[in-house]
Parts: sequence; C-alpha cells; structure tokens
Amino acid sequence: MAEPSSDLFDELLGLEDNFYKEGYEAGLADGEYAGLVEGKTFGVEKGYEKALELGKLHGRGMVWQMRSQREPDGSATRSQTDGGAIVAQLRESRLPKNARLVKHVEALLSSTDEKSIATDNSDEAVTDFDERIAKAQAKAKVIAAIAGEPLAVEVSTGANTGIEESKGLNARH
Repeated sequence: MAEPSSDLFDELLGLEDNFYKEGYEAGLADGEYAGLVEGKTFGVEKGYEKALELGKLHGRGMVWQMRSQREPDGSATRSQTDGGAIVAQLRESRLPKNARLVKHVEALLSSTDEKSIATDNSDEAVTDFDERIAKAQAKAKVIAAIAGEPLAVEVSTGANTGIEESKGLNARH
C-alpha cells in the first residue's frame, strides 16, 4: 500500500508564510506612497513657515527703512507709492537719526531680498535659506533694540486677525 502524499499538507503549512509575504509587500507599497504624500505635505508646511518668517522680517525692514529715511531738511522722504494715511503714520513715527540703524536696516533688507534667494530644494539652497532667516532675525533684534521697540508682537486671538498675525499651518496628522 502506498503512503499518502504530503504535498497537500505542505501547501497548507506554507499558506501562512505566503499570506505574510503578500501582506508585507502590500503594506510596503502602501507605506511608500503614504510616506511620499506625508513628506510632501510636511515639506510644504515647513516651506510656508520659513517663507512667512522671511516675509515678515522683510516687511518690518521696509517699515523701518521708511521710518528712518529723511530729506536734507530733516523730514521723511516721500515713498514712490504714496499710500495716504499709512505713509503719513510712518512719517510721523520716525526713528532716531542713526547711521548704524540705517546700515542694519539695509543689511536686513539685503538678506531678505526675494530676488537673491534660491528656492530650489538642494541642500545648499535650504542651508542658505535657513542661514538668511537666522541672520535676518539677528538684524531685526539689533534694529529693534536701537529703535527702542519690542520685536515680538502680541497676537490677538479674535476673529479679526490679519495675515500679518499668522502663526503658520498646524500639522494635520
């Protein structure tokens, strides 16, 4: 009498391993896609936060520049685009006459100038962008100290907050 073949049982014993391998490969493929999407989302959020910070610093530098400019008779210069009440307020809130202050404001504007910032995603460009933010923040602290103004602005939590009071995106994980 012939012994029964164990091929049927070999397949059943290997069934668990086959399902494990199939599940592992499916999970790996799904994880790669999810990681790519999550990585891109995180990159966009961090890029937005950094660009927002650089933009705020550049805007403050422009305001400080407007407030520090003077005509030879001592009055503030006219801006190229006279914005009415805002320009008048800037002219009335002049900064102390100080050559060092003007030099720091020019350095702040130079380091935050959008035309000279590389926006590609290379390691060198990202490092340069981060260094520019750090340099601009340091310049802003120096300028605020010379002008006798606080650098940090209290953010209101009311419904009437403007874009300049934005804190960036919150992660949606």
